[in-house]
Amino acid sequence: MRFIAYFLLVMFAICTPLGAAHADEATFYIVTNKAEGNTVVGYQKQGRRYQNIGEFQTGGTGTGDLEVPALEKDETHPLANGDDPLISANSIAATADRSKVVVVNPGNASLSLMRVEEDYSLVSTSTAEASDPFPISVAIFGDMVVAASVGVDNGHGSISAFRIEGDKLVAVEGSRRDLQARPSTIAFSSDGEHVIVNELVTGKIKIFEVADNSLSAEPVSMIDSPRANDERFQAIPVGFAVRGNGGDDVILMSEARFLTPDFMLRSAANETVLSPLYSWQTGSMSSYALRDDGQISLLSADVLTGDAIEGGEIANCWVALSADGTSLYAANALSSSISRFDIDSQGHAFLDELTAYKDESEALFFSDIEVSSDGKELYQLVGNKGEVMIFSIRRNGKLRHKQTVGGLPELGTYGMLVF
Repeated sequence: MRFIAYFLLVMFAICTPLGAAHADEATFYIVTNKAEGNTVVGYQKQGRRYQNIGEFQTGGTGTGDLEVPALEKDETHPLANGDDPLISANSIAATADRSKVVVVNPGNASLSLMRVEEDYSLVSTSTAEASDPFPISVAIFGDMVVAASVGVDNGHGSISAFRIEGDKLVAVEGSRRDLQARPSTIAFSSDGEHVIVNELVTGKIKIFEVADNSLSAEPVSMIDSPRANDERFQAIPVGFAVRGNGGDDVILMSEARFLTPDFMLRSAANETVLSPLYSWQTGSMSSYALRDDGQISLLSADVLTGDAIEGGEIANCWVALSADGTSLYAANALSSSISRFDIDSQGHAFLDELTAYKDESEALFFSDIEVSSDGKELYQLVGNKGEVMIFSIRRNGKLRHKQTVGGLPELGTYGMLVF
């Protein structure tokens, strides 16, 4: 009888979905961007391997494999081939208690509020209209939500605020702020008192104050992305991480370098597998201090993913901070590689490992990247394969690839949320 009871107990443990205490560090979500109906796909660790736990309707629509705002397909152009529909980060976010999720729907210009069930499935409870066409990035602090939208073209764009009221997502009236530029990623400061937004082509980083349940009418500060000299390509910031520093926050910003000083593409045939008609300069990252009053200042400028401005790893577009805040992992989208930077106590950045991981084919488009909150795993979305690569992070910060999961559309996916 004891054997039977033990056997039943073991079988119950194996067959029962992981509870919150076990799944907190072992569940992640990817957005499919399906044009016929946007969805979020969940994955959860069961034993040592991750398994698909379902696909959940957002209640909005995506753009499929068409990139915003043009929605035109050109497989030879790095900004129109379908593997990077939003060119942004933070397109899906969760409340601090992980009970609710907000995701952008670029196809019908909406945001969806989704409830997290006990089994980690997601249920859409509300949608709200974005401030402009093509919402691409979202952030949550308390019950306040902010979102960035591209607008009708790259010369327009805006941010706006929303509130989570129970199972409803409600727009804050009068909160739209016109950027007159295309935003890329939005986030809160660590104390929730400021909102950070970067601009894709202008390279500007703008800081807005959270005031009266809304946003300041104008930025309280802004800064231009750095260029080392006149020959250096423009910095194109995409994803960034915010580290609370016990005082000033540290902003750790990715920088792709694909536009020449006069904002043109540099023609070059077959130098880059994923960009066959154009060549890029070495990617980089920069770090900034954000003071309590919202003033931003430069700490480390144009820290290269390589030894020189030509010939290094290219298209650093997404970054993820280690659990202890001392390492930054950077996804080099067109080099199929991940670089690792050391971040010191003041927020200065130093390249530690040029290729913590690299696929030598350089045919994998590395997009959204995240680290688990316990610091033991790293997740890398491969935007042109419909896959996520999962790495273990060793104590010395080095990566070991241990699993790849699929089940996503080959092109068009975006965003990553890790519990």
